[in-house]
Amino acid sequence: MEWLNEYHLSGLLIGICTFLIIGLFHPVVVKAEYYWGTKCWWIFLILGIAGVAASLSTDNILVSSLLGVFAFSSFWTIKEVFEQEEKELNRLIKSNRNEAVIAAQQKVVDEAKTQMEQAKEFERISKEKAVNSSFTFSVVDEETGARTEQQKKIAFVKNNRPVNSKKVDGFIALIAANKYDKAFPIIVMEASKLIEAGYTVTDINGKELTKEEAKDYFVILDGQHRSTAFAKLIATGKYQNLIPNVHVRDIENIGEYLVDINNVGTSWDKKDRLVVASLTSNDELFQNVAKLLNEGFNPTTAMLIYTGKSLSDKQVNNVLQGEGFTFPKDAKVDIERGNKFINLCKAAKMDVSFITKRYFIKGFNSHAISTSEEQAFKALDNLKYKNYKEDKWKEVKSENDFIKILKEALEA
Repeated sequence: MEWLNEYHLSGLLIGICTFLIIGLFHPVVVKAEYYWGTKCWWIFLILGIAGVAASLSTDNILVSSLLGVFAFSSFWTIKEVFEQEEKELNRLIKSNRNEAVIAAQQKVVDEAKTQMEQAKEFERISKEKAVNSSFTFSVVDEETGARTEQQKKIAFVKNNRPVNSKKVDGFIALIAANKYDKAFPIIVMEASKLIEAGYTVTDINGKELTKEEAKDYFVILDGQHRSTAFAKLIATGKYQNLIPNVHVRDIENIGEYLVDINNVGTSWDKKDRLVVASLTSNDELFQNVAKLLNEGFNPTTAMLIYTGKSLSDKQVNNVLQGEGFTFPKDAKVDIERGNKFINLCKAAKMDVSFITKRYFIKGFNSHAISTSEEQAFKALDNLKYKNYKEDKWKEVKSENDFIKILKEALEA
């Protein structure tokens, strides 16, 4: 494996393998639906959970990445299996097949939709109840090993790693099947102590807690996905037991602690590292980047918006470890400019899923260089009067496409 790193071939290999895995899953979806219908969805759920577990347990970044691709391809297949039924119904209708055949397929589609709606309803109810519910934690005394029960609500320190819903779903399935390994500890801290130390604490929905409210909460430092899974199951009555093996600790530097326990460079991706960097550094840049990442921006675009350049993994790791770092050549931190760009894009009814694509900010920066900052921002501001729909933004496939739109807006 060393030669892959030596010749910088790891990224290419991951890309090729990702392409092959996704390509393999396309015919698998069709065949699975043909022979078993929607009944086979649980097979892909188990494969996805196994892939997530294997990805989290390996230190090799290449193997971990490919297992992650396999896992989320399996989860994607569940959705596709259900959609195949609807595609088959549409095909039967267009080909004017027998009404009885169409009616039978319609029944299959309706049943599939009911299953999907039930899953969505579970997600909605569990999230709603989990916010206001207190849970029983089985707290372990680290000196004596004695266990006590404590009633607390769940909170998170702002800018800890974002909770990944797919990982939560994986743990829900493990817990519900009684396959969860309770040996893994969940590390928590009294929420009020974190607020006293100057950290911002939020509930499950991201609402900031006051010091008075915080006395009823445990902040989850390690075990966010597992705790959220337990909370959702308990809130909906699907699990009646305690949240197991909980350890309460007093920690001064939360950022450094998170870096230490999560072994930076293996299980963390760049998004995770940049978010936690806002805890190890009080730098305004990383605070704002963390906000964008939690909104759904990708790490590279977030840095491009605020600095015009992206940070390497080594530079991010230096920030995480509290070491000095230097920005890339020609990088210039300008938070106000970045936020102005984002706000004007949103005013033009541009969704984050589009703004986070690099060619929007790169196209804007190129236009500002070729004209002026004032002209570029005027063009961006004029976009709100164009009333462009989502289809217009989908047409933007390069920097030049967005530059063309900005020029048209300025001339209007």
